[in-house]
Amino acid sequence: MLFQLTDIPRILPEILLLVLALLVLGSDIFERWGSDEAAQRERSRSAGSLTAIGLGLIFAIALLQSGYVYTLPETAQINFFTNIIRNLQNGGPNGDTIIGVFATDHLTMIARLTVIGAAFLTTLLTLDYRPTGNPGEFYALILFSTAGMTLMAGATELIIAYLALELTSIPLYILTGYFREETESSEAGMKYFLFGALSSCILLYGMSLVYGFTATTLNTNIAANNLTQFSQIAQVAQQAGENTALLTLGMIFIIAGLGYKIGVVPFHSWSPDVYQGAPTPITAFISTASKTAGFLLLYRLLITAFPGLTGTVAEFDSFGGWTSLLALLTLLTVIIGNLAALPQTNAKRLLAYSSIAHAGFLLMGLVAWASPLNIDRELATSALLYYLIVYTLTNIAAFGALAVIDVTVGGDEISDLNGLAQRNLGLAVLTAISVLSLAGIPPLAGFFAKFYVFMAAWQSGAYWLVIGGVITTVVALYYYLRLLKAMFINAPISTEPVSTPLAVNMTLILATVALIGLGVFPNVILQVISQVQTVAGG
Repeated sequence: MLFQLTDIPRILPEILLLVLALLVLGSDIFERWGSDEAAQRERSRSAGSLTAIGLGLIFAIALLQSGYVYTLPETAQINFFTNIIRNLQNGGPNGDTIIGVFATDHLTMIARLTVIGAAFLTTLLTLDYRPTGNPGEFYALILFSTAGMTLMAGATELIIAYLALELTSIPLYILTGYFREETESSEAGMKYFLFGALSSCILLYGMSLVYGFTATTLNTNIAANNLTQFSQIAQVAQQAGENTALLTLGMIFIIAGLGYKIGVVPFHSWSPDVYQGAPTPITAFISTASKTAGFLLLYRLLITAFPGLTGTVAEFDSFGGWTSLLALLTLLTVIIGNLAALPQTNAKRLLAYSSIAHAGFLLMGLVAWASPLNIDRELATSALLYYLIVYTLTNIAAFGALAVIDVTVGGDEISDLNGLAQRNLGLAVLTAISVLSLAGIPPLAGFFAKFYVFMAAWQSGAYWLVIGGVITTVVALYYYLRLLKAMFINAPISTEPVSTPLAVNMTLILATVALIGLGVFPNVILQVISQVQTVAGG
């Protein structure tokens, strides 16, 4: 397979993200006209505004390309604009993988919209945050990482998956420790780098074992340069029959390596320190877009490369393969994540453990897909993707509110939220909606996200996982209600009003309206998600 010119529109969002990153870097050179605080703030705002506008346009292009909101009729009159739209939509969710390494299917399209949307909202959160010394570099790193995330979601080959993961991770290490003068930020950046390097080593070792397996069991019908493609790995495993011990070991290392990236137990220890020390908008980005890309890569990898290792027994209690491994990780993650959040006094650390628990609910959707008893894998896929989208919106809103508190009050302890309703009622209400969505309170989208995951897991026979998930959801209400109590019941630490910058206000309102809308009308997004059944094995 060769790369052709007609493949360029199929990777247009990734190309535009990289071009925008270079444009932001270059334009920042012309903004270096002063070194005082006002000039620095103006320089940061210019770079941030350019990034936000560019991401908004790229999101619109990806949405138009997907055909989810508008499909050009075949009988449309030919002119300049219809030709552009037709060329865009010809590069939409269809066709074979690009040279066998990157798929532009519906899963990739939904991942692009989710990740680029998260990057756009994160950029809005940073516009009125503390100015950085080199804003061009700061926003370019966000864009490079976003490009890596979209590549992760569409990767269908081990090497491109690993390179995309590194393109995602390395900018995030730098962004986490970007405020070098702050001990917490520097420490968080170093911890994130060390844990990320370790997880990359584990992942790469697992990939090398998988490659070794395919090389040693190679059939003459498979070309040597295709050995790292997910679909070819599955074919070789099928030919090997029962002799898959090396492949299973490699798969375990791959799950462990990606487990670090998505922050599931027992690979979660970096999350609380990194979430607390990183700049709050970057924490929002790491906890949403990065986790989304990681889960989608894990989903595509497991169901495409290792579908024969899910286990084939008739009872869920005796599942084999990676299904049983993920089931165990799911139960540990929801229990430890929720219990560890109970004693926290720092709001960002509390939400970090909350994110760990939510990673467990996401794993539950993947376990439901792989269950031998599952008769509706479409439901499991839809539940997983719906949860990812809702979780992204919810966490961006929650961390966006904390970013305002951090800047105006000067801290992110739960006590810093005391009396927020008396100081800024609108901000308190928006924050409360995001917290209630995280808790799974109807009619918000967070409730239906958990409901669909529980329903998919129950239909797959994972009764004990659903019971554990419901119990820990009830336990989680305690620490979520602590946040609401601080905002609406506790006495304020100051009577000075808390002002919400316009860009942050827009972000919180957009996310909140989406949470309410997706909760009241979930079919709006579920109809789009239902098209993701084109994934191999889905």
